Amino acid sequence: MQIGHNYCIFTHSRFWYMLRSSLVILFFIHVLTARAQISVQAENPGIDTLEVMFHNDKWAIVHSVEAGDNVFRLSRMYHVPVALLAEENNINFQSPLNPGQLLFIPYGPYNQAKAVAGDRFDVRPLRYQVRRYDNLFRLAHLAGVQQKQLQKWNGMPDNYIEEGRVLFVGWVLYDISDGPLGDTVEVNERKKKGEDNGRQGTTTKKNGVEETVIVIRKSYADTLPEIERLYMSQTNNEQVVNEEKGTAVFFENKGKLQGSNVIYAFHNTAQRGTIIKVHNPGTNKTIFVKVLGPIPDTKMYHNAVIGIGSGAKELLMVSEDKAWCELRYSPAH
Repeated sequence: MQIGHNYCIFTHSRFWYMLRSSLVILFFIHVLTARAQISVQAENPGIDTLEVMFHNDKWAIVHSVEAGDNVFRLSRMYHVPVALLAEENNINFQSPLNPGQLLFIPYGPYNQAKAVAGDRFDVRPLRYQVRRYDNLFRLAHLAGVQQKQLQKWNGMPDNYIEEGRVLFVGWVLYDISDGPLGDTVEVNERKKKGEDNGRQGTTTKKNGVEETVIVIRKSYADTLPEIERLYMSQTNNEQVVNEEKGTAVFFENKGKLQGSNVIYAFHNTAQRGTIIKVHNPGTNKTIFVKVLGPIPDTKMYHNAVIGIGSGAKELLMVSEDKAWCELRYSPAH
């Protein structure tokens, strides 16, 4: 009887010891999390936090359209390629946007800000609500940082995350300025008082001479790379396109192709000179290539839908000599 009594006392004491230990651990986790969140807020005073979520198995930011929004403005605001933004939402560049309409803004290396100073206001902090079966390794990969960095941001002692927890996952480049959609070129003109050349600008007077600043605004299309502008022209802003999926084979650039800024490709149906948009869904990378001619009839290209110069491998983040790609191009030009 005495042994049983002592065992009960031992078990009871052990239970309370484990309970106190658990409470202490939970308290420290809470303190670490609070400190991490305070640090994030201190580095971003007065800045609204945006939410990132999964869309098409990738991270995207949900944007509620406001009056005056269009594809080009949102592309500039979130620093995301225009074509990628339109493709993500199954719209084209001329599609009208209605206030209250929800759009998915792609989030990736092109608009990630992994570390920012506290006085920057061209970024917005991001939060993510953990889903069932999420793991910290994958979330860190999507955030573009190491897992230990994600843990540090959120005061996490280990890699355990519970469903429903809200994590701070980094920043997105964000520009709300009302500047032009493309580059702004300022031209200073000096003219004598009373002269008028019919051009509008901001005029100041200095020593009796008016000094006018002429602002010339370029369209967004003018700021795109030449090969992308050519692609948009050939496909009528992607309203007339052929779509194809399959294996891309990468060939070594030789002779005149070496050192070229243009990436060339072989394709059996696209005409010579056609620009093809090549998307790697595995890495979410997109490039534009120019067709040289049909695919050579060799074993190297067996079952391939396109042959692409090896310079594209790094841009598409491909390490092998073959990769699955999605193609878009003009049926004729």
